[in-house]
Amino acid sequence: MFNFKETVCGGLLILLLHLAGCDRPERVERPFVQTPIPMDAEVVDFPEGSFGGRVVETMAGDIATLNPLMIESVAGSMVMGRILDSLVTLDPETGEVIPNLAKSWDISEDNLQYTFHLRRGVHWSDGEPFTAEDVLFTWKTFFAKERDATTDKVLQDAQGKPKYRYPSRSTFSQLINGKEPKIEALDSYTVRFTTPEVYAPFLLFGGGEEILPKHVLGAAFEAGTLLEAWSLETAIQSPHEIVGLNMFVLESYRPGERLVFARNPNYWKVNPAGERLPYVDRLITKIVPDMNSSNVAFAQGKTDFEGIGPDNVAWVQRGEARHDYTVLDMGPSNTTNFVWFNLNPGANENGKPFVAPHKLEWFQDKRFRQAVSYGINREGIVRGVFFNRAQVLHGYVSPKRKFWYNDAIRKYPYKPERSKALFDEMGFFYEDGQLHDAEGRPVGFTLMTNSSNGLRVEMATVFKENMAALGIEVELQFLDFNTIITKTSSSFEYEACMLGLGGGAPDPYAGKDILMSGGRLHQWHPQQTEPATEWEARIDALMLEVGRHTDVEQRKAFYFEVQEILAEQQPMIFLVSAKDYVGHRNRWENLKPTSLGGLTWNMESLRAEPKP
Repeated sequence: MFNFKETVCGGLLILLLHLAGCDRPERVERPFVQTPIPMDAEVVDFPEGSFGGRVVETMAGDIATLNPLMIESVAGSMVMGRILDSLVTLDPETGEVIPNLAKSWDISEDNLQYTFHLRRGVHWSDGEPFTAEDVLFTWKTFFAKERDATTDKVLQDAQGKPKYRYPSRSTFSQLINGKEPKIEALDSYTVRFTTPEVYAPFLLFGGGEEILPKHVLGAAFEAGTLLEAWSLETAIQSPHEIVGLNMFVLESYRPGERLVFARNPNYWKVNPAGERLPYVDRLITKIVPDMNSSNVAFAQGKTDFEGIGPDNVAWVQRGEARHDYTVLDMGPSNTTNFVWFNLNPGANENGKPFVAPHKLEWFQDKRFRQAVSYGINREGIVRGVFFNRAQVLHGYVSPKRKFWYNDAIRKYPYKPERSKALFDEMGFFYEDGQLHDAEGRPVGFTLMTNSSNGLRVEMATVFKENMAALGIEVELQFLDFNTIITKTSSSFEYEACMLGLGGGAPDPYAGKDILMSGGRLHQWHPQQTEPATEWEARIDALMLEVGRHTDVEQRKAFYFEVQEILAEQQPMIFLVSAKDYVGHRNRWENLKPTSLGGLTWNMESLRAEPKP
């Protein structure tokens, strides 16, 4: 949503040769019209310098689509974040909402109307003007309804709710207590939103939506093919059709190899001399299998900026002088890692339950989840996997978000005997060291995690060992990230999963899609038509209160209760939160790392002076 944007062996040599051999990007002629610098261009106050050069980076894992309505992965979001832009963004130092494509805004006294004043003279990368019509079109894609071909009446689902033509994460996240905000264009450069009730984070979340180009995607919208637009085929064959307002445009894409971005010739930010940014001509994103491969490429001097895995920091630092780079300790991160069980009681189209009924019965008992939580040696993970470059995590909120962090929640220190006592309460028993349920069935389950994340693979291995000590057999499945997303969001045919969350948006309502029962990212049982449990219903009610109050202390009290319920029920069994480490080649100037914005939040101003 915002611009702030997750064992070395013989194969490594092949990888490095590949990285070294594809530094020269293919040039693709792309049609564009050079437009005048906008009258409302933003002047970015960093020292001026030479234009030209390129940034080389890596990305662990490939993209599945470039359609903003369909993207569910970090990789896809990162790529489109280079191309699309939003009305507002966040100050990288304070976290406050600041102008972006909207140069200013007004909020009514009753906190129901938000009027955005757009920058004049801004153009899309293909030269077409950006206007209020693009903002209206973007929101139209979220809430367009399916209609009866004969009567034109809005079709409804089994719960009496409207069916949306192009359901996306934004469709759900921008509903306010189930109701849609009203949007209207007062003129070509003024857009007004009216919310159905007071909604505290609208400026952040409504204004933070990436804007779509009506002149490019309007035809697909009308034809009913919008969800098929901007596919991988588009990226390969016609990248110039993917237009945006941010600093880069897609020049080429080779699946499994790399993406090449060129500077947007019509970007709306300028340097103090009035020259259009960014300074660099190209950004090359090389696709690698995992974070270890990415870190190795950086340590060999092959890339310019890098997030360093905590387990790799020591050996990467040893190459600082030789390869002229610097590794920075950015302090605690907002990232979280956790395990959850599939609590979805449904079945596939053939009537086969997603989860075997007896296992679902285990998973749905909070004592089982609590017992597993007590059986995890989190301190051991911090020491053995992260080399003490992480901290134990007890709940949904990272301690880095100090204001919203509730330290009084129930915690689960490593107490295997407490685990066994809870299993005993459930009627489970041990036989030859193996845990059995009350019916005599051995207790075990499969746990999947993404193979591209080496730290998570190691955590899963430790988890398996911890569970074995409790007499539970865990079968590990290491899968690619897109396969996991399919299993957790559509097929639902899995038992348990280990993943993580990142970002750390400054407002707790950012977790609506995760915490509320109807959310698309409600991991343990997504998209519920009605809350399956009383505690989920309570979280739904509390999150609505978090959204509708403007008094920050009231919002904090509601959100603290949400954290208490999650800690008691353990639908997400939290593990650790790693520290942040980033690296950069020393040739880059205008770097100003911040804990919120990271290393490249001001990418448009980064430049490398040519060597004499």
